[in-house]
Amino acid sequence: MSSKPTDKPPANALRVERWSDMPTGTAPARYEIIGEDGKAKTITLTKGNRIILDALIKQPLYCASPVRISDRVCILRHDYGVPITKEMYDNDTATDRARFGVYFLAGKVRRIFGGVK
Repeated sequence: MSSKPTDKPPANALRVERWSDMPTGTAPARYEIIGEDGKAKTITLTKGNRIILDALIKQPLYCASPVRISDRVCILRHDYGVPITKEMYDNDTATDRARFGVYFLAGKVRRIFGGVK
């Protein structure tokens, strides 16, 4: 985790207010994760975990959210080994927070099978 006091998060970072702000589709889907060692690992996700990963594949996500993105990010990181990082920034003018975070995928992750995007 790093702090970027003068930088701004990417313009495409998604501020999630409700589940409907994110991709649809909760049926099982398989994903390929390429590790730092170049080895591929396949995982299968459903429901909220799938929604969060599909959203992160499309764009970075603001951490603070009424739908508890952080809980799902912890599961994806620790239980499935998804390489997700958090960058910290200062002065969120939209919420008046002094500091805030944005989640990013830190490696190669792609959906290889399953449902609507």
